[in-house]
Amino acid sequence: MLNKHLASKKRLTVFDKIVIAAAFMYPLTGLAQVYNVFQGHIDGVSLLSWFGFISFATLFLIYGSIHDIKPMIISNTIWLVVDGLVIVGLLVNNKII
Repeated sequence: MLNKHLASKKRLTVFDKIVIAAAFMYPLTGLAQVYNVFQGHIDGVSLLSWFGFISFATLFLIYGSIHDIKPMIISNTIWLVVDGLVIVGLLVNNKII
């Protein structure tokens, strides 16, 4: 089951299903930024901000894992990948790595 809260329900509501879908879709909104940094368009993209994003995604992933909140686990796992790719793209295009 998705988590302890949802396990107590007999079936998922429409809203539960929307949140689960959003857990997959929301992090994908960052893919345009990934594309741009790998194309070398890094003006105005803050490495510090993306380190902040990845730090919070890690925190939320740990919290979601401890409390077995599947949408939170799904979303923040994908965010870690997206955030990591942006960071790598910034480092590569800044000739740091």
